[in-house]
Amino acid sequence: MFLKPYRLKSSAALKGSESKKLRARLELAFPHVPGDNLLPAKANVTQLKILTHGGQPSMVYCVDKQPMFFELDGGQLVPTLYTLWATPDILPYFTTHEGVLPKLSNGADLMLPGVVPLGVGHQMYGHFKKDQLIAVNLTNNSSAVGVGQLARSSDDLYMCGGHGVAVKMLHMFGDKLWAHEPSMLQQIPLVKMKPLTGDDFPALGSPEHQRKATKASQPEQASSPEPISQATESAELESSTAALTLDESSETSAVPEAPSPDEATPETLLKKAFLAALKHNGKKLPLPLLTSNFFRLYVVPEAAEPIDLKKTRYKKLSNFLAEMVDQGFIVVREETKGVDKIISVDLEHPELVNFITDVKTGDSSGATTEKLLFHSELKEMYIVSDVTAAFFTKLNYKRGEGIPVGQVKKIVREYVSKHNLIDPQTKLVRPDAVLQELCGNREGTLSELTSIITSKMEHSYQMCSGKDVSGKPQIQMSLATRSGNKKVTLVSNIEAYGIIMAELIKLCKQGAAASTSIVKLPHQKHEQLQVQGNQIRFIYTLLTETYKVPPKCILGLELAKDGKKKRK
Repeated sequence: MFLKPYRLKSSAALKGSESKKLRARLELAFPHVPGDNLLPAKANVTQLKILTHGGQPSMVYCVDKQPMFFELDGGQLVPTLYTLWATPDILPYFTTHEGVLPKLSNGADLMLPGVVPLGVGHQMYGHFKKDQLIAVNLTNNSSAVGVGQLARSSDDLYMCGGHGVAVKMLHMFGDKLWAHEPSMLQQIPLVKMKPLTGDDFPALGSPEHQRKATKASQPEQASSPEPISQATESAELESSTAALTLDESSETSAVPEAPSPDEATPETLLKKAFLAALKHNGKKLPLPLLTSNFFRLYVVPEAAEPIDLKKTRYKKLSNFLAEMVDQGFIVVREETKGVDKIISVDLEHPELVNFITDVKTGDSSGATTEKLLFHSELKEMYIVSDVTAAFFTKLNYKRGEGIPVGQVKKIVREYVSKHNLIDPQTKLVRPDAVLQELCGNREGTLSELTSIITSKMEHSYQMCSGKDVSGKPQIQMSLATRSGNKKVTLVSNIEAYGIIMAELIKLCKQGAAASTSIVKLPHQKHEQLQVQGNQIRFIYTLLTETYKVPPKCILGLELAKDGKKKRK
């Protein structure tokens, strides 16, 4: 319903009386949930009239800019994912497997083969009527990933023989309604479900299966009463059993639970990304390869979550790679001091051969499937330590803050020139009281002073997305004439902003319907984007709205064609 963009017709804030009427409708639709949980008393409620991509009108009710309910044609109110995450028990749930989520996100309905049965026999799909609102969650996460209507009643679903549509999906994680307010987007909360065991699926015809079937088919009132003596004995037995279980639970609660081996720690995430990089790109690696380039270009894109080496026990990339060398995955050779290269990879390693990469964790957990627009960039940093904090705090740098490698020397030069510490005769730096604590009384050059300071700082890496525009050249747009007096648009310095050129070319071809290519300029390192025709305004709009490049960083907008030429 909201997979494609919808059109907003109007937006109006509800008055107090209108909010009370809406709360009364919600309490009538969901009587088992308190009204304050559905709609807070003093909340700012906004009513949006929208028209879906399929031409279906609908109402969306937002609380503090976040969509909480939407309305169907018949006036039925449907909770959004944000409401289901805040109040999980508002709707009953159907559970599906995590591999089904990408198909649901692409617009598919939930089919019966993908539904995990709720029980056995006629109770397999509960007791629900047709068009009943149903939330959908995953086997590894009890939080909702979508909401829809039952295509058939529970009895009809049981009689279908495991074929056909079970739930007609109305709203899914990742659709346009979920992304209505970009500043308030939320990911799926991770609430682990109780793992299923073999006892949940007894063999057909077994006593356990017959017991569950008879228990599900017989109502509670039909059970015959026990004799008084048996009832008292069973009550005493239950009380003693409860006391024993209480003592056992108190003893077990005193012992801390050991972390499960499947728990995602930073070390396991890093190891999985490393194995996935070798599994997918092992035969295509341009060996010998710099270890920093291998981490930035191959390991980081395979990670399910952003990798922070400082949060792992390795702290440095070299320590992690040294352990991988000891385990026999790779061979690393030191070219020069501080420059390491991977020279060979063992693709026949047993752990690598048995490593399975079918579905990425980011996709299975419901992460957004938007295309990457920016390159991830691994920057080498120096961290301000306790020893160097007295020096860097005078330059507005805090303890623990990261400084790029190339920036440290500029900071030292700025401090030296500001305090006139250079001897005009020897051209050496005379340390003041602050620098004497770091370097002593000995005079030296600026490079020597910088190396002493960096030796007392912590070395680390930081992953940057390339969106930072500070210190980068401006994007230059210009027009040129080719053969046949045809104009082309040329754009320079795009790569400096970390923009992926392949995705930019694809967007230009789709949006401008013009031929787009990359031109390599002679005697220059950077490439130039070439688009057929005068596409200055289109490129400017694309860079400022899609890539969020500040307008002050783009030059050449005055060359845009503001209108068509008038015919004489």
